[in-house]
Amino acid sequence: MTSVVLVRPWSDARAGGGCCGGGTREGVCLERSPAACPADSPESHAKAAHDPVATAWRELRAARPELDVQLVNAGNTAFLLPFAFRSVRRRAGVVAGLRAAARATTAGAVLVDGERVGTLDELGVDGLLDLLPPGR
Repeated sequence: MTSVVLVRPWSDARAGGGCCGGGTREGVCLERSPAACPADSPESHAKAAHDPVATAWRELRAARPELDVQLVNAGNTAFLLPFAFRSVRRRAGVVAGLRAAARATTAGAVLVDGERVGTLDELGVDGLLDLLPPGR
């Protein structure tokens, strides 16, 4: 299974939002129900609709449901470093794995099977879909 990780850009960290919220007052709400995203909450659906990372997550999940798509905060090194290292080391060796791990925490990065393929700004969702192996 192909794994895609969208690394959230650095954001305003004045309030907690967890790994998916990016540590910001304007968190992301991936649920569509009003109960999950009250209109007056920081995670309101209206704000999330303007979040390019959340939009990319939703579009990737809709276009390619077989993909494992994750949102991760750039500061979540406990996940990003071992994920990138192990994924790339299996294919290309230890040195390539270390290089991949060093690049994995780049804010705004898009990782496909542990390898940084660019940023969401550079690629866009359509460009990212073009880079991914064909669906099963």
